[in-house]
Amino acid sequence: MITAFRAEWVPLLRPRFLLGTLGAVIACALLGTVLTFFSVGHRDFDGDPVTAVALSRSDGLIQGVQAVSILLGVVALSVVAAALAGDYSHGTLRNQLVAQPHRARLLTGKLLALAAFVVLVVGAATAVSVGLSFLLAPARGVSTAAWSSGAGLADLGTGFVNLCLGSLGYAAIGALAAILLRGPAAAIAVALAYALPVEMLIARIYHPARSWLPVQLMQEIATGGAADPTPYADALLRGVVYAGAMVLLALVVFRRRDMTA
Repeated sequence: MITAFRAEWVPLLRPRFLLGTLGAVIACALLGTVLTFFSVGHRDFDGDPVTAVALSRSDGLIQGVQAVSILLGVVALSVVAAALAGDYSHGTLRNQLVAQPHRARLLTGKLLALAAFVVLVVGAATAVSVGLSFLLAPARGVSTAAWSSGAGLADLGTGFVNLCLGSLGYAAIGALAAILLRGPAAAIAVALAYALPVEMLIARIYHPARSWLPVQLMQEIATGGAADPTPYADALLRGVVYAGAMVLLALVVFRRRDMTA
C-alpha cells in the first residue's frame, strides 16, 4: 500500500498535471474572493445582503474561498476520476497489478495519495484566498482585527477542514465513477452530470431531498452548515456514510472485476 501511495505521486506531480490543477483551484479562489468582497453593499445569490460588518467577523476570512466550494469540489472530482480512469485507458494498470497483485492494497494506496493531493490543492486555494482577503479588506471597509484573533484562527482552521471534507466527498464520487466506467472522459462527464444538473434539479423540485442527496450534503459540509437548513452534524454524518459507501463499492468492484485493460 505504501508503494502504491508513493507511486501515485509520480503522475500527480508531473508539471503539466500539477500546474494545471493548481491553476484551476487558484483561479477559483481568486474569483470567489474578489466577488465576495465586491459584493459588499449588494446581495448574494440567495438574496441575502453582504455587509462589511459580516465580513469583519472572525469567520469572514474564509468566506471568499467558501463561496466557490462547489468549484473546488468539481476540480477534486475531475482530478480523481481522471487519475484512476487514466490507468485503464493508458494501459498502465496491468503493470501496477504485476508489482502489487493485492488489488485492495493497490487501490487503497492510490486513493490515499489522491486524497492527500486534494487536501494540498484545497490548501493552496485557501492560502491564496486568505492573502487576497487581507489585500481587499481595507478597500471595502472590512476590518481584519477579528481575523487575526484566536477565534479568527480557529474559524479559519475549521473552515479549511470543512472545505477539505467537502472536496473529498466530491472526490469519492469521482473515484466510484472512474472504477465503474474505466474511461476518464466518461467518468468525469457522468459524475459531473449527476453532481450538478441532476441533483440541483431534484433539490429544486423537491426541496427536502437536499437533506439526503450526497452532493448537497457535501456542500453543507464545505460551507460549515451555511448552505442548507440541514444541521451540520447530520450533514457530516450522512456525508461520511455516503463517501464511505462509495469508496467501499469502488474497492469491491475493483477487486472482483476482470482486468481487460
